[in-house]
Amino acid sequence: MQQPVSFDWKILLPDVLDTLRQIYSTRHPALASARLDLLRSVMSDDRAEDFLPALGQELEALGLALIEQREEDDAIRLLIVSQAQAESLKTQIQTQGWEAVAHRQDGAAAGAQAALPKPASGPLCGPEDYLDIPYAVAVAPGWACAVMADWDAPALTDLRAWPALRAIAGKFPARRGLLASCVNPNGVHAWIEQGPDGLSSTPYARLLHSSQVELPPSNRPGMPLPPRAAQVQRRTPEFSLGFAGDDLLLVDRGMVFLYPGYARQAEDAAAEPTLLYTAPPQRRPVSDRSAVIPTPDGRTCVLCRGQLLEFREGRLHPLPLSYAAPTSGDISHPVALGDSAIAWLEDGMLCQAGLDVGAVHQHEVGHLPSGGMTLQALPGGWLLLGHWHAPHRSMDLGQLWHPASGQVLRIRHGALDLDSGIQRWIDLPGGEVVAGGQTRYARLGRFDALLGRLDAKTQ
Repeated sequence: MQQPVSFDWKILLPDVLDTLRQIYSTRHPALASARLDLLRSVMSDDRAEDFLPALGQELEALGLALIEQREEDDAIRLLIVSQAQAESLKTQIQTQGWEAVAHRQDGAAAGAQAALPKPASGPLCGPEDYLDIPYAVAVAPGWACAVMADWDAPALTDLRAWPALRAIAGKFPARRGLLASCVNPNGVHAWIEQGPDGLSSTPYARLLHSSQVELPPSNRPGMPLPPRAAQVQRRTPEFSLGFAGDDLLLVDRGMVFLYPGYARQAEDAAAEPTLLYTAPPQRRPVSDRSAVIPTPDGRTCVLCRGQLLEFREGRLHPLPLSYAAPTSGDISHPVALGDSAIAWLEDGMLCQAGLDVGAVHQHEVGHLPSGGMTLQALPGGWLLLGHWHAPHRSMDLGQLWHPASGQVLRIRHGALDLDSGIQRWIDLPGGEVVAGGQTRYARLGRFDALLGRLDAKTQ
C-alpha cells in the first residue's frame, strides 16, 4: 500500500496542489489540468475543510479519487488513486485501524466538476451608505449609545437621519460604559452603566431609568446593583435586563432579580429587588451568557447559566424543552420568534421551540463559522445569523432565516464592505435598516425591499 502525503492542518491549497503534483504527476498526468489551476486561484487562501471537498470533486471529474487517511492527530494525510482503486484503498486503510474519507462535494453528481465559490452578484449599497463607528450599542430602534472618531466620549446618538448622526447630551456621562439596556412598550428606558473608575468603582455599576429613550435619567446617580459586596471583585460585565410588563428583570451571573413595578416608579427608594432564582451547580462547564427575552404576545423568558426559564405569576419556571438528541446545553443569543416562541444557538445549530409545546427543532447552518455566530430577531418572523470572524469568501457575511416558511437568504461575501461578518442590525424609521460589522456600518434601505434583492442569492 502506498504511503500518504502528510500536511499540516493549516496548509493552503497552492502548497497541497504543488506537492501532490510533484509526487503523483507521472502516475496521473491528468493532474496538469487547467481546472485545478483555476481551483487553486479561486480558493488560494481557504481553509482545508473548505478546499478539500472541492479538490476531491475536481479530481473525481478527472477520473481520480482524493483519499484522506485520518489518524489521531491534526495532520492531513492524502493519497491519490484512480476511481477504480478508491474502494480498495479505503478498505486497506480501515484494516490498519484508521478512518478513510474520499473527499467530494455533498450532493454532486458522480464525475461532475467542482462547484466553485460564487461571488456576490453585486453590492447591496453604495459608498455613500457607509459609516465608520468605533463603538455602538443599540438601545432602541433609531437610537444607540455610540462614539464617532471625532467625539470625545460615547453619547446617546440619534441614527434616524442616517448618515447624519446627532449626539444627545445629558444621557450617558463621559467615560462610562453601557453594560445593559432595555425599553418597554411604553418607551420607559432602563439601563446599567459602569462606574466612572471602571472596575475600581464602588459600586461597580448602577441601574438608571428615564421615561423615554431620548431623555436623561430621572434618578442619577442611580441605584447600586445586588449583590453590593461583590461589585469591586468583578472582572467582566455579565448583566442582562428586560421588562416583563411593568416589572424589571435583572440577570447577574447565576442569579435573577425582580424589580416589581419598576416602569411606574419615578424614584428608586422603593425599588428594592427580590432574588427570584439562583442557578444550580452545573455538571459540565456552561458559559455565563444571559438574556431576558420578551415575546410579542407579552410573555417573558430568561437565559441563566444555560437554563431557559419563563417568568410567569411572579416566578421563574424551567421551559419543558424536548430535544431529539443530547446537546451540550451551552445556549447563546436567545431571541423571540413571534408569539410564544423563541430561537437560540446551540452546538453550532439554530434551534427553535414553542413555549407551550417544548419540542426543539434544530437546523444545520451552512456557509457560516460554527464558532462565533450571532443571532438577532428581525421583523416579520425573520432571524439574522451573523458572526464576528473576518470576511472570507468561504463564509457568508450573514443569513436571513424565516423558520415559518423555510426560506434562507444569504448575504454573501463581497455584498457588503464590512470589517467582519454582520454583528449588528439596527432598525431605522420608515422600515430602513443598517447592518454593522465590528466598526463599519452600511445602510441597506427598506427591509422588505432587501428581501427581494436577496431572493436571487439563495443558491
